[in-house]
Amino acid sequence: MAKYKIYTDTASDLAKDIREKYGIGYFQMGLVVDGRQTVADLDWGEFTFEEFYKLLSDGHDVKTTLITVETFHDIIEEEFKKGNDVLYLGCSTALTGSINSFNLAKEILQEKYPERKMVAIPTFAASITLGLMVVDAAKLAQKGASMEEVCKWVEDNRFFYNQFCTVDTLTYLKKAGRVKGTAAFFGNLMGVKPLFISDRKGNNLVIEKVKGTKASLDAIYNHIKEVIDLSKDDRIVVLHAVALDRAEALKKRFEEELGSKHVVIAKMGPIVGTTCGPNTIAAFCYGAEVTRYEGDGK
Repeated sequence: MAKYKIYTDTASDLAKDIREKYGIGYFQMGLVVDGRQTVADLDWGEFTFEEFYKLLSDGHDVKTTLITVETFHDIIEEEFKKGNDVLYLGCSTALTGSINSFNLAKEILQEKYPERKMVAIPTFAASITLGLMVVDAAKLAQKGASMEEVCKWVEDNRFFYNQFCTVDTLTYLKKAGRVKGTAAFFGNLMGVKPLFISDRKGNNLVIEKVKGTKASLDAIYNHIKEVIDLSKDDRIVVLHAVALDRAEALKKRFEEELGSKHVVIAKMGPIVGTTCGPNTIAAFCYGAEVTRYEGDGK
């Protein structure tokens, strides 16, 4: 069986210890901070977690950039030289054009290394929705599943990863073009806090609007409770952007009221953080199939 390595990208929000535990590589997206280009590092090499979100809070101009052809080419070529094929499970194509860079690099590398394979599977996911999927795929690989078997598993399971997220303001998502202007307008009225999911097409879809922080945390809790099947998989990840107090409150509820024994708190990375903004809070689990999508009328 050919050897292969699973890669994801910065939008997965996977911490270093998790990536190392499961042998997951990642391609770095980019940031432009006040006109200066830098990498979007999940390990916070240039900015600390707190420094980064202060930049956003203070109004600095922060933009995200996709993974370059050169980044894909150079990293994958090193894997090819080791005799490894590459499987890329990356951010939703609805949110980034990085897969186009991957395909351009593929055209170059496959001509040079015709015996090697590099495959990108559409995940329709981002953040820990993507991160959990990548971890589960890596677990299968560690058990001996072939790359083809992992690809089939991702295609069969990618819509069972659930995300429920709320932000203090939809301004950041609107600026990044991740929600429609109408939704952003109503989401910013009089303390109204929108709740959105990653829909079946990989878009951020606002499904509910509530008033106030407590109501938004209640909504996240209730939606997770509705979709999770604790008897099959009780993992819950609570993700925050400098909102640790809210994350801890949610974690406590999931443990004490819902009964999950595997709740962890994680930090929102720089790519997702730039598009969502400070004080974002989200929860993720594997559970009921996601069926909604923008434009379905529900």
